[in-house]
Amino acid sequence: MGQKTFISIVDNYFKRFNTSDVAISNTVSSDLSIIVVIPSFDEKNVVNSVKSLLSCHCSGFSVEIIVVVNYPENSNKNVVDLSLKNINDLDMLSKHYNSEKFKILPIYVPNLPIKHAGVGWARKIGMDEGLRRFKAIDKDGILVGFDADSIVESNYFMEINNFFKDKFLLGASIHFEHPIDDDDFSNEQLFNITCYELHLRYYKNALKYSGFQYSFHTVGSSFAVRSSAYAKQGGMNRRKAGEDFYFINKVIQGGCFGEISSTKVIPSPRMSNRVPFGTGRAMIEASEGKTDLNLTYRFEIFELLKTWIELIESGDYSYNTFPHIVKAFMSEESWLKSLNQLLNNTNSIKSFKKRFFAKYDAFWVLKFVHFARDNFFADSSLIVNVNRYLSSTEDVEFDDVVNQLKYLRNIDMGKKKGNPKIPF
Repeated sequence: MGQKTFISIVDNYFKRFNTSDVAISNTVSSDLSIIVVIPSFDEKNVVNSVKSLLSCHCSGFSVEIIVVVNYPENSNKNVVDLSLKNINDLDMLSKHYNSEKFKILPIYVPNLPIKHAGVGWARKIGMDEGLRRFKAIDKDGILVGFDADSIVESNYFMEINNFFKDKFLLGASIHFEHPIDDDDFSNEQLFNITCYELHLRYYKNALKYSGFQYSFHTVGSSFAVRSSAYAKQGGMNRRKAGEDFYFINKVIQGGCFGEISSTKVIPSPRMSNRVPFGTGRAMIEASEGKTDLNLTYRFEIFELLKTWIELIESGDYSYNTFPHIVKAFMSEESWLKSLNQLLNNTNSIKSFKKRFFAKYDAFWVLKFVHFARDNFFADSSLIVNVNRYLSSTEDVEFDDVVNQLKYLRNIDMGKKKGNPKIPF
């Protein structure tokens, strides 16, 4: 049986999954290559974010920006009024800027049922709409995740387009950097966001150090995925938070995922309580003393994970040889059942490893890290643990979080040996 066509993949997606009705009637340009999707709930800066995208270079292809202005039922008058203002401002912006190369396509979605209302559903509405538009021209174009409080560098679209010229690649994490020396924010806020981003980069790179194959950033404001991969993975979920983590990791497991480090997304370090966790929530809780961003996971956890993965890589599947914390987290019965399934469904070491990392994926690893933290290795100094990672992989150390973060950013951009830019 031959490979399925793009149209059949999209049709199968819309048959299998619940989606909203068609919201955009504008004609689709034949050279459309990239659609950016922005969820916008109670956003004061969405117009500025769209203008940042409009300032980008774009040559040889066209771009659409879908903004999903939404709010849940029973929202207060301020939220409703701001939503109406945003949709009107975006409509005016579209009339002024829409051209053959750029189109701003606002979608107004008021009174979403409270049970599911949130960033996941809004992102899904926009991405499903983008998928329909690519289907209209039978093109496996690129869907890009973005946030309404972010801005980008001017080469943003060109670098995304260049990356996906390789038809082998299905998705990518796009390099991001929060502002850490911006006069628009207090010193406390800048310190907190520095620690927050440092924790994200430490976790990602410590996972890579451990040998975990799916060590990528999973940030909603900075990812891109081919439309066919979006459809094959079941589309975006409707989670109220963490939708990016769950969706992007599904795409990563499909393989052929890489990193775009030749451009930059700049998310805001603002405080926000609109989602139960994430950057905005962390900033609020840090300012209120509820979260100490000077703390992070102990590096010993990743050393244990490294020991276990090295055993598996070497072909030693004996439960008795596993580190004691791995055995405390996973029973022998559970491991043997999993091992038998892996062995019975693979016929080579390569296929065994692929299935192994699909079974023991980013979700499993995060649960293990939290188990180890809660029962054996309580969180400790961010600076100390980052230095333990750096001394193990780079033979360097720093005495402040700013220089640590700058160094880890360089690692993530492939400028240091810790994380070469090799798509998985």
